[in-house]
Amino acid sequence: MLLPLLLLPLLSEGQAAVLRLGLRGTPLREVSPAFLSLTLDASLARDPRYVALLSNPKLRALATALSPGFLRFGGTETDFLIFDPNKDSTSEERIIWELQAQQEACGSRPAFAAVERLLLAQWPSQEKLILAEHNRKKHKNTTITRNTLDILYSFANCSGFHLIFGLNALLRKDGLQWDSSNAQALLDYCASRRYNISWELGNEPNSFRKKSGVYIDGFQLGQDFIHLRHLLSNYTLYRHTKLYGPDVGQPRKHTQRLLRSFLKSGGKVIDSVTWHHYYVNGRSATREDFLSPKVLDTFATAVHEVLEIVDGTVPNKKVWLGETSSAYGGGAPRLSNTYIAGFMWLDKLGLSARQGIDVVMRQVFFGAGTYHLVDANFEPLPDYWLSLLYKKLVGSKVLQVGLTGADERKLRVYLHCTNPLHPKYREGDVTLFALNLYNVTQHLQLPNHLSSKHVDQYLLLPHGKANILSRSIELNGRVLQMVDDKTLPELTEKPLGPGSILGLPAFSYSFYVIKNTKAIACI
Repeated sequence: MLLPLLLLPLLSEGQAAVLRLGLRGTPLREVSPAFLSLTLDASLARDPRYVALLSNPKLRALATALSPGFLRFGGTETDFLIFDPNKDSTSEERIIWELQAQQEACGSRPAFAAVERLLLAQWPSQEKLILAEHNRKKHKNTTITRNTLDILYSFANCSGFHLIFGLNALLRKDGLQWDSSNAQALLDYCASRRYNISWELGNEPNSFRKKSGVYIDGFQLGQDFIHLRHLLSNYTLYRHTKLYGPDVGQPRKHTQRLLRSFLKSGGKVIDSVTWHHYYVNGRSATREDFLSPKVLDTFATAVHEVLEIVDGTVPNKKVWLGETSSAYGGGAPRLSNTYIAGFMWLDKLGLSARQGIDVVMRQVFFGAGTYHLVDANFEPLPDYWLSLLYKKLVGSKVLQVGLTGADERKLRVYLHCTNPLHPKYREGDVTLFALNLYNVTQHLQLPNHLSSKHVDQYLLLPHGKANILSRSIELNGRVLQMVDDKTLPELTEKPLGPGSILGLPAFSYSFYVIKNTKAIACI
């Protein structure tokens, strides 16, 4: 009697899960064209010398490939940065800015290479300091200068991003009302330079008490935003600028209360509601967490809680993930910077769009910790390549998709109209992306009415012996790496003939463009 039981798993392994695609009618929803956006953490300016690294041509080439989007400069350090318009810049910032003045604004600066090498050699100890301060919750004020803002703006502008700058909310008069005098000095300077910037005020106000001993409630914070909006209206350049907030942390009970009272008090002056999300603590996260359907599902619950609060206070206001990554505290070492992090990232992109989050800002593009897209040697990590493929292939219209024949929590599928800007594809094509959390290969089958369609596969697998803990990634069997410092590789598809079964190896993720679908929802 043992034999049939042994055959069962083999049978189920060989059978394909059948996809159900919602191609008719209107899309489920539509997200911002800047849906996948980036952040730079304000800790980069903890010692402003390191901001000069943003002039690196390779870093700019990598950023440009992910444009257009928003670039948010914010984080804990936001509320410890003081702008001094009269202070001299660090020599590194001054050198780079003087070189820029002599040459074309977005050109490369070979003359800066020697200074850059020195900065990179010193960066590991600076990174240790940043992470230690973060863990101890001990923060000191840092002064930034005109050149700090110049380099930051130049990086965003030359890479095709719109800068969102977080102003310091912990500057207070008698401990209560926001003191806007420093913000005004900073606005004066940015306006004089004609910098087109959007604004935020403060970072994770729910933990102000922990970081600085100052408690600001939601009502007061709302009044502070009204004050900032009024201040912005005094500048011709910023009269219609966008203001985003309040950048609260995970929606735990106390944070939910703060968000609700903030939106009642000041919600009318913001353009989108921003909140932050991380799945796990970087210091205790395990490999299992990164592959757990249960952990991935906690995000959907958090989104639901935030949307409920927004709908109850400022209905129809757009909601953004203003800062997000796998693990808080700088990421999980040897996990957040490897192939395995892609499960959290791709699933978050899929779920966010499906549930109605308009923009997702990835913490961080470059900087301290291990959750960066580009490391300290300016090498792109697996999540960088995943982001690049997402940008190229996935459009802003979200479609319904489901499957029968597998557990949808372990074989996770998402469907969008294909990015209409992709030169290879046409209106009506659709992009499916899938994550396999089973420890065996899974097979996906298109519904019968699409069995005659050609499919382009973009399968991402880890490269090398480290397997899913690899920092290197293959696309359809070819290792992805820069051709040279300014040239990215071709992202070459693997064409699958009509009627093909889509095979997805154990613990892997992939994109599939279904060509000539003529999806009505996409036309």
